[in-house]
Amino acid sequence: MTNDPNAQPGQPAPMMPPPGQGAPLPPPSGQPGAQFPPPGQPGAPLPPPEPKKKGFPKWAISLIVLIVIGGGIYAFSYFSNDAAQAKAGECAKVSGTKSKPDYKTVGCDSAEVTHVVGKALGKTSDSCGATEKYDEFTLTGRGPDTKLCLMPKWGEGDCRKADEATVDYPKVDCASAKGDSNVVKIVKVISGPSAEESQCPKETGPVLFPEPKTVYCVGPAE
Repeated sequence: MTNDPNAQPGQPAPMMPPPGQGAPLPPPSGQPGAQFPPPGQPGAPLPPPEPKKKGFPKWAISLIVLIVIGGGIYAFSYFSNDAAQAKAGECAKVSGTKSKPDYKTVGCDSAEVTHVVGKALGKTSDSCGATEKYDEFTLTGRGPDTKLCLMPKWGEGDCRKADEATVDYPKVDCASAKGDSNVVKIVKVISGPSAEESQCPKETGPVLFPEPKTVYCVGPAE
């Protein structure tokens, strides 16, 4: 039997909470105590995006490459040095001024190496390549004219400077050269038949020499 005056005959009486306890109501949405879905669930607040890392603009790197590697043409007297007998793959020490350069064949393991012969062309009118960055040296005089396409020989981690007065790229202190637009840092050197520009780190500019197959990944001095 039930003492509830509102109860209908044949219907069970509703269950009442024990004395002193009431069923808690969920707080309205947006009020203190409202429950949020766990992270990753629909409706969860998104974390703030991570700030993007600023890198050196690739267009600026390309500009530096163009400034430093000029592909100038310098003339040698035919019988003045080893240039007349130079062959592709050989190494050389090139020194002096642009108006009076000096060429000396040296071993490729020598500390004196400044350039590697990429191509030895039979005519001065022959091209080293329209888009390639070889330094071009012509030989004229009492013998067949020749053009040498020379690749600068750089080491990984070097900082090299373009000097208008000389034919080589002097090695300079990277920290002292920071901010100098005529200086590049050789961040990575990739050589061999499988060398590709795409293998350079993201924030560097690639400089490809087809012969010998070499990619210099360059960036600003730092």
